[in-house]
Amino acid sequence: MSGRAIPFLVLLAALVHAAAARADEIRLKDGTKISGTIVGFENDSFRVETSYGFALVQKDKVADINISATKKEPEPKSKTSSPAPPPAPAKPAASPAVAKESPSSTNTSTVVNASAERSPVATNISPASAKNEPTSAKAVVAPAPPAAPPPLPVPPEPPVIRDEIRGNVYVNHSYAFQMYKPPSWEMIPAARKALPDAVAALGTFDQTTLLVIGRTRAKDSLDVYAAATGKALSGVYENYRLISTSHVTIAGLPAVEQRSRGTADGRDWSVVLLTLVRGGDAFTLLGMTWADSDLIQVQENVISKAVNSLTFVTQ
Repeated sequence: MSGRAIPFLVLLAALVHAAAARADEIRLKDGTKISGTIVGFENDSFRVETSYGFALVQKDKVADINISATKKEPEPKSKTSSPAPPPAPAKPAASPAVAKESPSSTNTSTVVNASAERSPVATNISPASAKNEPTSAKAVVAPAPPAAPPPLPVPPEPPVIRDEIRGNVYVNHSYAFQMYKPPSWEMIPAARKALPDAVAALGTFDQTTLLVIGRTRAKDSLDVYAAATGKALSGVYENYRLISTSHVTIAGLPAVEQRSRGTADGRDWSVVLLTLVRGGDAFTLLGMTWADSDLIQVQENVISKAVNSLTFVTQ
């Protein structure tokens, strides 16, 4: 698969899941920005985990990568207070004057001095005992070492798609649908490997005309889902111009068709986007062809014929 189709593979992923959680930002050389988390590098391509799944982005298509990291808050400094000075020793109680000629006074002096020696107020506090006294200073606790970052999640294996071409009919056994395959088209399995939500990819050999079909779980109504995919489409193409929006019927189901023009990969493209909901599944059909080609009307009609031939079959 040539590098020319990579922007469109990334585009389909944005259409299937319009909301994306920002982490690392990859800017492609054509101006496309991809937000997600780079989880690996394989076959000269970055494997990026986004809110819509995993995508492979070729290294030679990347202009720059802005890796954002969680800002680490500075650890608060422990407040230490100076230790309180030991209390000053109390002065010993003064002994009253004793008259030598009075025996009773001598007895009284002996009692007073003995009681003063036993009094805790008159006892001097030794330096050793002062160290053991509790103070108002808080103990300084060493900060715990930072926890090791959790291991990177193992990306899920892409689902196995069972499909085949029978003459001019493309048959997808995994999701039970089939459609007309123009004679000049072929399957592009590399698109399914790059986009976990892509279940079919067809187009010309030079990839000037492409049709990619995506499938995801339906969480909203048809109109809400169509509006979300249309908004995502407008944010990817440069000079995006919405030409028309209409309600049509595809495979016997209500669908919303949006036709537009926009610039990507240095070329002007004619784009048709169809969204439909079948049971619990939401399908996106994205058809693109070069708008600056003399065969634009022919290729637009070929895409319309393929899309309108979509049929769900009972297996």
